[in-house]
Amino acid sequence: MYKQLKRLRVITSLTFLVLLTLAILDVRFGVTFVGKLLVETQLVTAILVGAVGWIVLWVVLTLSFGRIYCSTVCPLGTMQDASAWLGVRCKPRDKRRYRYHPSVNAKRLPIPIIVGICLFLGFTTVVVCTDPLYIYNKMWFAALHVTTIALGSLLAAIIAFLGLTAVSFWRGRLICNTLCPIGGLLGLLSRNPIYRVDINTDKCIHCGKCEDVCKSECINLRTCVVDNTRCVMCMNCCEICPNDAITIRRGKYRLSTPLMRRAMQCGNSDNFESATEITESK
Repeated sequence: MYKQLKRLRVITSLTFLVLLTLAILDVRFGVTFVGKLLVETQLVTAILVGAVGWIVLWVVLTLSFGRIYCSTVCPLGTMQDASAWLGVRCKPRDKRRYRYHPSVNAKRLPIPIIVGICLFLGFTTVVVCTDPLYIYNKMWFAALHVTTIALGSLLAAIIAFLGLTAVSFWRGRLICNTLCPIGGLLGLLSRNPIYRVDINTDKCIHCGKCEDVCKSECINLRTCVVDNTRCVMCMNCCEICPNDAITIRRGKYRLSTPLMRRAMQCGNSDNFESATEITESK
């Protein structure tokens, strides 16, 4: 099932990327009803033009399923996924795996707060300049007008493109989860979604495959906890799990066999310490 869901997500994200690119490159398509509708699906645009329907839809979807916005309709998100995909295939074999890293809340939280204050005060320029669609648009604009664009704008576009692709090549969704104000805002809303990626610790064999493919680096196998504020619902982990231990489910999984008891039966002190941490986290 997750293989088909992941395939649907990839097709959706590529479709949005192609159509948004077409709306940027072809003015005639951009001013059509479909072109305008595509642009309004972008959260910053919806907020600025007052498209209440799209705002409500994305809030409801995020509260229900987490950050699917970031993995389906965000053009920079799709660019990061493409670069991460290349990274897995081009990096040395011992460098292809992702590893869990704690959330950097000190960097994540202030950015959406500052952008929100700027929006409230009417400083829309700051808001627009942090919009993923605007950044994506400027990259294309610089590429198409490389001989006539101002040097400063050209350098900014080049730095943005190289920085985005290089970081995502090595660290997946790091920029999405640290610098993007939309990612930070949706992360706050997806702290406790109705349906979430969760680990069945009765089935988990700690093979590490889910952590290896997690582009958001948000799966902590030591405690068997998924940081849903950073998870973008790419479903890589659900697809690769050999024992169906990691799934999208409603609420958190409750142990049928207490891990502390299981570890004590094994008589392994290291397992006992790990089990204690897992039980406390649950």
